[in-house]
Amino acid sequence: MNDGNTGSGAGASSDDKIAHEQSEARDKLGYEPEVRAVAPAEEEVNKISSRVLEWMALQGKVSEPGAAAGSCDAVDPEFSKYYTVNHPWSVYDVQKGSFAKAMENLREELPRNGWKITKDGKMNTKAGNPEIVAVHPKTHHTLAVQWLKNRSGDLKEMISVDVDSRCYLAPKGTDLSGD
Repeated sequence: MNDGNTGSGAGASSDDKIAHEQSEARDKLGYEPEVRAVAPAEEEVNKISSRVLEWMALQGKVSEPGAAAGSCDAVDPEFSKYYTVNHPWSVYDVQKGSFAKAMENLREELPRNGWKITKDGKMNTKAGNPEIVAVHPKTHHTLAVQWLKNRSGDLKEMISVDVDSRCYLAPKGTDLSGD
C-alpha cells in the first residue's frame, strides 16, 4: 500500500532523515564524512602541527592556541552535526636566516612523510611572500605555510601555519556548540 510517503517530510523516519542528510553531505563534499568524536580529531591536528614545527627545525616563539572544531560551512554552517578542525599558529622571533631554512626543510620533510605539495611559490599578494600548500592523501588534512617576510610597517617576519582537517560528522548526541 502506498500512503504517499516518499521518505521525506513529517512522515519520514529518523533513520531515513539521517541517511538523506548524509547523502546530501556526501554529494556536496565529494566524500562520506567520517563519524568521529571531536577531541580525537583535535588531538590529531595538534600532533600534525607539532610534527610540522619539528620538521621546520625553528627555534623561536610559537603562538599558543591549539586546534579547535569549527563549522563545516559546505554542509552545516550552523555547526550542529558536521565539523572541521583548524589550527592556525605562527613562529616568530627567530634567528635571521632561519625562515628560509625552515621552508627548505618542509620541502624535504613533507613528501618524505606522505604529504603532497600542491603549491610551492609566491602568494597572490602585493608582497608575494613564499607559500607552501600541501595535502596528506590518506588523512586528507591540508597544510598552508606562509613565510611572511615582506610585511608593512614595523612588523617582524614570521611563518604562519594553518592545519585543517576535512569535515567530520559528530557522533549522535554531541553538542558542538559547547553549551
